[in-house]
Amino acid sequence: MLRNLLITGFGVIGTEFFHQIIKKNKSHKLNITVLEKNYSNFPGGVAYNKLKSRFGYFNNPLRLSNVEFRNWVKKLKNQKKLIKYFKFEKDLKLENWLKKNTSKKLDKFKNINELYLPRLAYSIFLQEKFLDAYKILKRKKFIKVNFFEGELIKISRLENMNKYLCYVNKNLVKKKIFFKNEKIFIKNENHKKQKILETNNIILGLGILPPANINSKKPFKNKNYIHDFYASGATNNLFKKLKKIKKLKKIVVALIGNKAGLLETMQEFENLDKEFLKKIKIISISPSPFTLEKAELSKNFRNYKFKFLTTKKIAKIKRSNEILSLIISEFKNGINKKFNKYDIWTLILKKNLLDKCFKNLSHDEKKIYNNKIFNQLRNLTRYTYPDTVNSKIRLERKKILSNLNDRVFNLKKLRSKILLRTKKGVNILANIVVNVSGPVSLSNNYREVPCINSLKKICPNYNERGFISDKHHQIGHRIYAPGTLSSNFNPERKTIIKSITQNCIISASHVVNCLRKQNGN
Repeated sequence: MLRNLLITGFGVIGTEFFHQIIKKNKSHKLNITVLEKNYSNFPGGVAYNKLKSRFGYFNNPLRLSNVEFRNWVKKLKNQKKLIKYFKFEKDLKLENWLKKNTSKKLDKFKNINELYLPRLAYSIFLQEKFLDAYKILKRKKFIKVNFFEGELIKISRLENMNKYLCYVNKNLVKKKIFFKNEKIFIKNENHKKQKILETNNIILGLGILPPANINSKKPFKNKNYIHDFYASGATNNLFKKLKKIKKLKKIVVALIGNKAGLLETMQEFENLDKEFLKKIKIISISPSPFTLEKAELSKNFRNYKFKFLTTKKIAKIKRSNEILSLIISEFKNGINKKFNKYDIWTLILKKNLLDKCFKNLSHDEKKIYNNKIFNQLRNLTRYTYPDTVNSKIRLERKKILSNLNDRVFNLKKLRSKILLRTKKGVNILANIVVNVSGPVSLSNNYREVPCINSLKKICPNYNERGFISDKHHQIGHRIYAPGTLSSNFNPERKTIIKSITQNCIISASHVVNCLRKQNGN
């Protein structure tokens, strides 16, 4: 009987899947266990909760988000709710953002389709989604749910392929989640002398993997080294550390990487008082000189006419590299005609042209696309909230931020500072070091997330970017990974949050269909 389902991680994936499975399962008995490493991240997970994502913004405007969230924000009552929260929480420092993006007379947003919301807005949306699931659950007595806190460290498969054993790092803590005046409260129910959970279905909602450890033999640990930027509290955590050393005459902050994590910190650096900022030197170290580009549209972007990504040429696509070639040619054509590259990319997404191209590929060519072409395309089309890029440019002009095209291979404590050694022989002494590089490759001997090595034994089909999933987003028999843990979770280059929510719907439908077949109806 396939009645046991384990959801690991209760962020975007966990909450979305939880909502979908409760809504879609009309009559079949089901025991759901939710395992979350840290319930202070609920709702929203590491990337969107109110504590750790305090200073982050969505990388894309609202029009590119998932339909449900887009429609939720467009309701006036929800706009008022968000604006009230942003005004009340003074520590968020959203005064300038509110002036730029809200109406003076009414509590509503201006130019809502192009709005870049603070990421924590999604936490408020997910809270309502969980409340909706909570209300449905009360009517469906055939669904039982338990919430536990603990870190998943190992998965093993029993000889019977329908069962898995999931091990946690220490005894489970049972949690009770309840609502009062539509606010979420979480309390401990008891500590169970239990470190193993048995299940038939696993939903992996582990989020984006952390960066690789810099030191090859032993992970570097220091109170002023931030290895996993987002999980540790992101910008909020960095600036807490800065305040502790504020009295120093000179402060060097080294950031390993130059993409989204670095850009998130830029506005908060600019918000520091002038005297404090004068003492700070920021060094960004990355093997690539390119960061995320500004997501800015030309006034006449809708007037662009495709020359290469036409219906006829798309229909003739047979090889994955032809997709990349056509897009690059389209970008060059647009730039020659005085359009922004982002204009072209926006229209490609709006018309679902990438999806149409991908569907023309054979099974083997889709593999090549996912393993090779996708990453090249991703590096070519990474855009973000323009204000963060503008802050970076201003800090560079003031000589506060400098960029070094190099790779850090070793970190070492040297008195009260941290010594960074690079491949090109540069040594840098920093007071604070932040690793904002990309997620670790699965191809290496993996030790960053404890459960991954056991998962690789059960699900051997993977590449350096993640596990290979099927059309139901299974990476193994009844092991679902609808998010970034799968290398092919988003071939159409939708926004991550849009792709994840759509994938969760597909995975939840598959689980319900399996329950239906098992029960013979």
